[in-house]
Amino acid sequence: MYRAALLAVIAVAAFFAYINGVALAFSVVYAAILVTLLSLSWSLWTARNISFSRQAPGGTQMVGELFPQRFTVSNGSFLPIAMLEMRDLAGFPGHSASRGLSLRAHEEAVWDTEMRLLARGRYTLGPTEIRLADPFGLFPRRIRFSPQGSVLVYPAIYNLPALALLGTRAGLDSDPRGRPRDLPPSASGIREHDPADGINRIHWISTARKGRLMSRTFDAEEGSDLLIVLDLRRGIHQGTAPESSLEYAVTMAASAAHGALSHGRSVSLLATDRQLTNIAAGRGEGQEQLIMENLALAQGDGQVGLGEVLYRHLPEWRTRGNILLVTSDPSGEWVEAMAAGSQPGRRAVAIFIDPRSFQSPPKLSRIPGQWRLVLDIWAIRQGDDLSRLDPVLGRAVV
Repeated sequence: MYRAALLAVIAVAAFFAYINGVALAFSVVYAAILVTLLSLSWSLWTARNISFSRQAPGGTQMVGELFPQRFTVSNGSFLPIAMLEMRDLAGFPGHSASRGLSLRAHEEAVWDTEMRLLARGRYTLGPTEIRLADPFGLFPRRIRFSPQGSVLVYPAIYNLPALALLGTRAGLDSDPRGRPRDLPPSASGIREHDPADGINRIHWISTARKGRLMSRTFDAEEGSDLLIVLDLRRGIHQGTAPESSLEYAVTMAASAAHGALSHGRSVSLLATDRQLTNIAAGRGEGQEQLIMENLALAQGDGQVGLGEVLYRHLPEWRTRGNILLVTSDPSGEWVEAMAAGSQPGRRAVAIFIDPRSFQSPPKLSRIPGQWRLVLDIWAIRQGDDLSRLDPVLGRAVV
């Protein structure tokens, strides 16, 4: 708009100068042309000498954690920049680091931001767009800087001993309520101390050597492996992240996997997404990283019904250990498959994320009594405190 107005002034002044030969009109024309050339040169030169950098933690983060970033914008020219806007296009939900500022010649602006990560997934640190202009605002420039790295955000994890110790018997040191049990005589290794560990599990020699509490791990009893089945079929989930049944389901699966692995159990993940993810059972940090990476990127895009997947995979798991199913499917088709595939005398556990509670207005689904005859049902609804899941009540404590 300003350029158009300036060009109009130049054209009108030049016309009157040519018709009347007035010296003042020629002066206006020359001044307007000089301002135009000066503005254009100013804009080109400062845009060529602007630089930007972003510093942020790389690798992996977790939902709920604070994520710090440092931004630096430098003016490397001898000309000041009166108007500059930095727009962060990284796309983190619920956060924007955009800022407007001005820079003197050879000046550098540095500022820190901190945001809370609200959603899992992979995010690129950028791109970043910088808009600047000359003092007259005639030739604005838009410069885009490429992404400077990426970050993978894991789902939130809650301490749920009832899930971590699901189905274990004499091989572990505490029950789902966290009460100590007698330990077997031989330890197989050590790990970081968990607040739920009994005092007799602490390995004092390793604690003294490492300077932090370390606990002994014991060979789990045969059949103590845990299979986590996560239902990601398209159309069964309701709500919008982070308040959606999909996010609650992924969080529960992640919490169960983390808890079980931290107690030395072998964990397998089966998901009904488009790829029908099937991670073989394993232990240790490598297994947890593999499971968390898959859960961080999980989408509700599956095409195959949960019942069909269970009929296909449960027979090979009958004697290996326990099953934890996380679903929002209210049809109950999967209950029959669970009953057919479960080992006699070993009840599977299903966490039912009530999809109707995520609708507007929210409603509550009725859990049929037949389901409870086949397996243990834990019902979770929108707004529940996932850190207070009670295995006896089968729901979060209000």
